[in-house]
Amino acid sequence: MKIMRIQPPAGLPAEADFSWQEKTVQGARCGRADGARIVRSPRRFKLFCEGRDELLFLDGSGHFKWARGETPFAAGQAFCIEGEGEYEVNGPCTFIAVQKQM
Repeated sequence: MKIMRIQPPAGLPAEADFSWQEKTVQGARCGRADGARIVRSPRRFKLFCEGRDELLFLDGSGHFKWARGETPFAAGQAFCIEGEGEYEVNGPCTFIAVQKQM
């Protein structure tokens, strides 16, 4: 698995365009719009990558954690996660995630 910093992806839905779920998932509020997912997490959110994930952090800071290490993130940054496996986003934050098949 690789985690790389990228330029923020273009064409993502605005935060106001997401439909929010009533129930929380892993303690976080989640929503969906146009194939994208938004997550407002108070501390930790686990994800599973099956190809390529692109994440844009709208606010907050923290670090990614996966089997081989940690990578810090901050609001306004975007990342590409490639490979298969589980990873965590640790820290209070809001992010948009788009999963893409390779």
